[in-house]
Amino acid sequence: MPVRSALFLPVLLLSTALAGPLIAQTNTLPLPLGSGAFICSYTGGKIGPQVVCSPTTASNGHAEKVVDRILKPIGLIRNFKVIECSNTDNCFATVLKGQRFIVYDGAFMQQIEEETETDWSAISIMAHEIGHHLQGHTIDGRGGQPIKEIEADKFSGFVLHQLGASLDEATVAVRALGDEHATSTHPAKPARVEAIRKGWLEAESMYPKSRTAIKTPVAMAPKAITPTNTPAVAARPVIAPKAPVGSSSRVGCVSGDCEDGTGTFVYPTRERYVGEFEEGDKHGEGVEYYADGKLKYKGNFRDNLRSDYGVYYYRNGDKYAGWFQNNIPNGKGTYYFADGDKIVATFRNGKPMQ
Repeated sequence: MPVRSALFLPVLLLSTALAGPLIAQTNTLPLPLGSGAFICSYTGGKIGPQVVCSPTTASNGHAEKVVDRILKPIGLIRNFKVIECSNTDNCFATVLKGQRFIVYDGAFMQQIEEETETDWSAISIMAHEIGHHLQGHTIDGRGGQPIKEIEADKFSGFVLHQLGASLDEATVAVRALGDEHATSTHPAKPARVEAIRKGWLEAESMYPKSRTAIKTPVAMAPKAITPTNTPAVAARPVIAPKAPVGSSSRVGCVSGDCEDGTGTFVYPTRERYVGEFEEGDKHGEGVEYYADGKLKYKGNFRDNLRSDYGVYYYRNGDKYAGWFQNNIPNGKGTYYFADGDKIVATFRNGKPMQ
């Protein structure tokens, strides 16, 4: 019995709940096998020349919910249709008469779930094919290429991290199905595994879920950041000023004295800093805001760097409260995870010491 990820069980029954084709259509769907056509077969195998799908059922809502759930963490919307096509023994992305499709064989998806004993395998395959469409691989007129597979694999690794899969779960499908030898369209299995790993780790660095990997905050500053060896001093109580109301197209110092005083500085990214300045640097007490106005950091700065005591608010709901040096957690602090867990430790270069 495949191991189900509880978070996605209601919508990710790709092979069992989708018993029939998904798009209402009276004509058959011949796949574009001509010269220059793009068909990304996940396994790299050849698609037979006589493949013709006959979608008959009017409901494709379930498959669309599956795809939308995959797209949600990256803020994109579906721009393709999903259909089941039996006897293809694969899953692939293609374009027919300007319409983008993801075509899958339900029996194939069920088989890979059973072989790997997890539904993350089917989810990662679907994410891979979605990656081809979102990255424009299906419409550039250059057909299948190894670099496209690497990019789609990296995309699937990133997405599966965001959906809650471990690194092993993110690579389980390609480890089971990947070819040990490279072909004209697909890289060898080790290269594909590495691409997924890179995508997963990239997501981890941005949105840490691991209890041992703590993300290092990155500073935004009015001028270039230079390291400083200024010794830490005891922090004064921090009072967070309210973010300016309303949206402004202005960039730079929008109010107060951003040279030697207290002011508000807006960056080209639309993030902003409200607090004390010295010689044009963030220096003293201040608050940083994300572009949408949500709190990013409140605490102390020295020469543009987060220093002494402060609290950093991550996009994923995590929070670090403690001592900073040279812009990263250094010293005693507490890392609060969004799910309620926490780490109380002495941090060195952003990582808790064992």
